[in-house]
Amino acid sequence: MTRILKQALFISTVILLESCATSFSSKKLLNDAENSKINTSDITNFYKAFDLAIRDTINATKIFKRYYFSVGSRGLRDFYKIKIRSKEKFSDFAIGYQDFYKAIEPNISDLTDLESEIRKNYNKFKNLYEKAVFPDLYFVVGSFNSNGTISKSGLLIGTEILSRTKQTNTENWNDDILKISMPRNHIPITVSHELVHFNQKNMKSGKTLLWKSIREGSAEFIAELISGHTDGNYEEFEGKEMAIWTDFKKEMHKSVWGSWQRESENRPRNAGYWIGYIICKSYYQQVGNKKKAIYDILHIQDYDEFLRKSKVDEYVEKLVK
Repeated sequence: MTRILKQALFISTVILLESCATSFSSKKLLNDAENSKINTSDITNFYKAFDLAIRDTINATKIFKRYYFSVGSRGLRDFYKIKIRSKEKFSDFAIGYQDFYKAIEPNISDLTDLESEIRKNYNKFKNLYEKAVFPDLYFVVGSFNSNGTISKSGLLIGTEILSRTKQTNTENWNDDILKISMPRNHIPITVSHELVHFNQKNMKSGKTLLWKSIREGSAEFIAELISGHTDGNYEEFEGKEMAIWTDFKKEMHKSVWGSWQRESENRPRNAGYWIGYIICKSYYQQVGNKKKAIYDILHIQDYDEFLRKSKVDEYVEKLVK
């Protein structure tokens, strides 16, 4: 595995699902799910730059700067600051994995077929949470930095990660690219996850593992309600639920989020997300009024009290029976 892919794999392993908590701009946010903008111009600009860069690799960084980053959307500018951070490393990655970017171009150059599903999920969220706001959505191309995050500008989707189809030629993809990449039809699910994050401004901030897990897990749980799936794959947790939950209770008031993202001998990757997901799912089952349950989840002020009311201990016991 090359150095740049090792770096990308590490980043993706640690923060594939993680979103950036950023203060929002003064721009008026829309409560209308149909009128938020979906921006794909950055994908067009990327491939214009990419085609030039692979023919002039010595000047690739300058080319990407001029034809991609300098003319990018507000969403790309934010994604660069939050995730990409280096034009040189980005350029090296794009040139080093040009076969990959060539293979996915037909899959991400036109995303209009996904718009109806994305907006359908928006409307499902509004039905669950009447105060929902719908920011602009930006599809950008990164270097395997993140499949999704948020900023003051809106929802930012790292489309290159979400690009694989059954027809995609993966012959020249190595095992690590195959491991990180996700199916194109997963895009509406990631968008749903990030939309929930954008609507978490009324949740009290914190530093503990419990806080971070519920913040990420609530986005997973509500995304599942509106899209039918979680952003992460939790199949590997089956049979390990009680051991992971027991470990979590020992550390939940510590600031140890990083170790609950990484894979270890004791638990699969993104265990913190899964824990938060089951806590929120268990709470949801306790409340008869489901709209109230969603409101409660998005307005948590006392995480220990929320945990107690969730009765998640009983939920975990049922999982292992």
